[in-house]
Amino acid sequence: MGNRRLPWLFLIIATVIWTTPTQASNDPSGPPPVGESAVTFLKSLPRDWSHSSARDCKTYEDKNIDKLVEPFAKFAAAFLEAYQRLYGEVTITSAYRTSKEQVCVCQGERGPCAGRPHVVETKGGHRIVVRGISRHQLGIALDVRPGMGSVEEYRCLHKFASLNPQFGVYFPLGSRDYPHMELRSPDPHYSRAAMPASTALTACSKVNASIAPHAQ
Repeated sequence: MGNRRLPWLFLIIATVIWTTPTQASNDPSGPPPVGESAVTFLKSLPRDWSHSSARDCKTYEDKNIDKLVEPFAKFAAAFLEAYQRLYGEVTITSAYRTSKEQVCVCQGERGPCAGRPHVVETKGGHRIVVRGISRHQLGIALDVRPGMGSVEEYRCLHKFASLNPQFGVYFPLGSRDYPHMELRSPDPHYSRAAMPASTALTACSKVNASIAPHAQ
């Protein structure tokens, strides 16, 4: 888990660099800005409660999609669109979360949850209760469910991300939290623009026949 603790300075600098607004075209008949089209695509996907927490905290709504960091929204949209073309439906179950939403999600959550209070001991020997900060609160994480959410489908989703690093997303918690997808430091070649239409994709191999690539 140590290698996941990105320095706060890096996160702040990276967020400032990555979130430079995309300028809208002066031609209203032209295509929408990349960031806008990415958010529109994410909002077009099925969205639902994962049922992994005690109650539905509604962290998959438009308001939550809107607050994703722009580069992550771009990469996530490109990745999920490519996966969906090959393997079918993907559902978003959580996006950006406020601190209150994070606390809500952690109530009854069976898997890892950064907002769950825990006790730490200070250098002076004092014990204090602290809460972590989720990548969802930074706007650089989504929870997604491929198809029916079977283990095979999740393994294919994770494999697809690892085989196609050009999309700049990954699933750092693996089987500990199958749905959790984050922004990784992307290849600079792809960091400021949408995925090229000609980007070659590497499909999952040795997957269950029920999630084999769809015929094009």
